[in-house]
Amino acid sequence: MKINIYAFLILAAIGLAGCKKDYLNLQPTGTQNTTIFFKTPAQFTQAVNGAYAPLQGLYKGSFWAMGEMRSDNTSYEFDPYDRSGTNKEEIDEFREAGNNDMVGAFFEASYTGIGRCNAILSRLPAAKLNAAVADTIAGQASFLRAFNYFNMVRMFGQVPLVLNEVESVSDAFKVATKADINAVYAAIIADAQVAIAKLPVRYSGAANKGRVTKGTAETMLAEVYMTQKKFDLAIPLLRNIITSNAYSLNADYADNFDNTKENGPESIFEIQYIEGPNGLGSNFMDTFIPWDYYDSDVTGFEIANGAQNGWNIPTQDLVNAYEEGDSRRDASLIDFTSDEYGIDLPFIRKFQTTSAVQGVTGKNFPVYRYADVYLMLAECLNEQGFAGGGDAFKYLNLVRERAGLEHMSVGNADPALNVSGQDAFRAAIAHERQVELAFENHRWFDLLRTGKAAAVMTAHGAREKAEKKDSWTINPAAYTNIRLLFQYPANEAALEH
Repeated sequence: MKINIYAFLILAAIGLAGCKKDYLNLQPTGTQNTTIFFKTPAQFTQAVNGAYAPLQGLYKGSFWAMGEMRSDNTSYEFDPYDRSGTNKEEIDEFREAGNNDMVGAFFEASYTGIGRCNAILSRLPAAKLNAAVADTIAGQASFLRAFNYFNMVRMFGQVPLVLNEVESVSDAFKVATKADINAVYAAIIADAQVAIAKLPVRYSGAANKGRVTKGTAETMLAEVYMTQKKFDLAIPLLRNIITSNAYSLNADYADNFDNTKENGPESIFEIQYIEGPNGLGSNFMDTFIPWDYYDSDVTGFEIANGAQNGWNIPTQDLVNAYEEGDSRRDASLIDFTSDEYGIDLPFIRKFQTTSAVQGVTGKNFPVYRYADVYLMLAECLNEQGFAGGGDAFKYLNLVRERAGLEHMSVGNADPALNVSGQDAFRAAIAHERQVELAFENHRWFDLLRTGKAAAVMTAHGAREKAEKKDSWTINPAAYTNIRLLFQYPANEAALEH
């Protein structure tokens, strides 16, 4: 059996093999190649930057659909005038087939990043670099490889596990078709531990903005352990992040999404984008806005309707989840009404900004924020035993306090704020994570991790069908098969000889 990932590995091997025939032994003088590259700190830094790069396409291209629109947080605005975007609708409704281009793009971008990390980590030991520089390079590459695999194993389950640079065509065919899930998690944990040991707590200099740190790796590894129900192992990692004093909550929740305040005190890891026609911009503003919305005060220009707009639209389930007085609602959502089109729906404010050119804003995407650490720690402490809440309430209420909400506690006179036991605290954490981290690609993973995905999405699907039946025709197969894993991309699927 073989899979199409071999094609990627073979091409990489051919590109790296070099030319050994006498009549082809001249090194190109105008371009880099592997015989002269991977030698200096600047070259390794360039290679690491290249390992970050696939995350830009991944987050603006398909992650939001598979990590957020897959959940009960968002859906889509039906466009009766353009029916070319059905692949995205299929992801929302659990109808995607093996040829879904967004799922395939997620797979491809992830392995592009993994392959680049493998090349760096394979060639680093032979390079004569300063130990501190080598550690920083190794730490970043190890984190990025682990991060890509962590996303892949949660999305697809068993996936090919490639941990070495492919240097020949024959090497490409030695890769196992799909590795055992436990083996993938073992590799993720090992890489995360290397990253924690080698990465700095902070960097200096503008050129290092957005690079992963020790705290980034600790946050990811804590989430890995939580996914495995190893809450006792996650707790010390989360406490280390807090005691490092490297992060703090922004006083204003909305500052996390202000493009003039990116990489701020609450940011643990965010995907970096640069405005302009350089291929490095983000398109969230266009993608997450209704196709019939034209308010230039928000967007900076009129939106041309089409398949690129109207996605990741907040659901009524999410709108209803915000408590009265929660400042996060107005920072996260805009209510949109159109008498002309008979439309009344919200859309995402978090990623709206003015831009000189449509579709290429410099709006970053938050992956891990310090508020997430507080909520993760509160959840872990509760899972270790409620015992009256203790510190778990402290961390939960720090997040609520920033949102302008009253504290939850045991024996509170207000039934909505009274958390009397472990199950009630689980529900409180799930609610808080849903509204605090809305549209940041956490909700689907949270539902999977807590075992709630099938039940929540079945109930959500019934409400969606009832709500949408009068405004457009929803596919009869929508939400009838709540799959916990995405189908393996057809062009990557194993083929019988």
